[in-house]
Amino acid sequence: MVVLPESDFETLDVLYVADNVALAEMYRLKLELDGYWVRVVDLDSAVAEVRARRPDIVFLELPAGRPHRLGILDDLRKAARRPDLPAIILAASRGQELRSQGAILCASDYVVRISSPDAQPVGRLS
Repeated sequence: MVVLPESDFETLDVLYVADNVALAEMYRLKLELDGYWVRVVDLDSAVAEVRARRPDIVFLELPAGRPHRLGILDDLRKAARRPDLPAIILAASRGQELRSQGAILCASDYVVRISSPDAQPVGRLS
C-alpha cells in the first residue's frame, strides 16, 4: 500500500468491486499513486463493505457475458444510502444490454471496455 503524506484535502474513498484480481491490483496501484484511498473487494462482500464504510465512488468490474451483475450497483447505492453514488463500470462487453442497464441505473455511469490493454472506452451513457 502506498503511504500518502499528510495533506489539507480529504482523500477520495474508492471501492473497487473486483472480478479479476490482476486487473484490480493494477487499478488499485494506479489510483493509490494518484492519491486515492482504495479498497478492493469481491462481488460477494461488496454490500457489507459499503455498509461498513461508504465510498465516494465505486469501480464495478463485470465479467464477460454477465451484464446482469450490473444490478449490484443498485444494491450498493441502497446500502450506502446514496442513490447518486458515482460509479465507473469496467466491462468486457460492448453489448447493448449492458449499455441499456447502465443507462437505467444512472446517466453519469460509464462503461469501459477492458478486453485488451489498448481498448477504447465505449463512452459515456446519456
